[in-house]
Amino acid sequence: MNETENNQNNSQAASLLFSSLLKAQTELANPKKDTKGYGYNYAQLDQILTLVKPTLAKYGLGIIQSPTGGIVDGCISIKTILYHESGQHLIEQFSLPVKSGSNPVQDYGSSLTYGKRYQILGLLNICPEAEDDDGVGSKPADKKPAAPKKKAPAKNPVRDPKLVDAVDTRLGDLAITDWAEACGFIPHRTKEEKLKKFLSLSDDEIFEMVEEWRKVA
Repeated sequence: MNETENNQNNSQAASLLFSSLLKAQTELANPKKDTKGYGYNYAQLDQILTLVKPTLAKYGLGIIQSPTGGIVDGCISIKTILYHESGQHLIEQFSLPVKSGSNPVQDYGSSLTYGKRYQILGLLNICPEAEDDDGVGSKPADKKPAAPKKKAPAKNPVRDPKLVDAVDTRLGDLAITDWAEACGFIPHRTKEEKLKKFLSLSDDEIFEMVEEWRKVA
């Protein structure tokens, strides 16, 4: 069998799936980035699943996601299967690094959630978007020019050495010191409240923030 015949057979074998997927995609809306991270918003995995599952089910489609194997060379492999009730299916699989931090179970779970989220978005060709607060989104609100403000004298931030060390350690564990330096997030120069906020974030929230930065860097 030549390559052309093989491609034709593969297309015919998945014809029901592609037909249903096309119908579902015309109804799927982009999820809203309504979860606040550290300086950014993002769409959570459970929100994305709640959004897409009813439409997929309407057209006989479903999604199965699971890790495959263990951690190899510091990476986890995730498989996503988009299946049709006829038995036809598409498989997407990729690997991503698992950050080595103080909590291996949490690090594994964060990477797994992160990978599942972006694999679903890519497979269904949808993209998270910012919320439209006023429901219009077409015109920026008219703003009156703000009165010039007097610049207050700069104050040296108060920093607890133990807090600074904790932030430094976490930045190193997550291998994101390049992001911190580029964003001006230098622990010994940053106010305590911002350092505490950083430490209160989950690894998943931090990875989302770094990923957003790398897209525009």
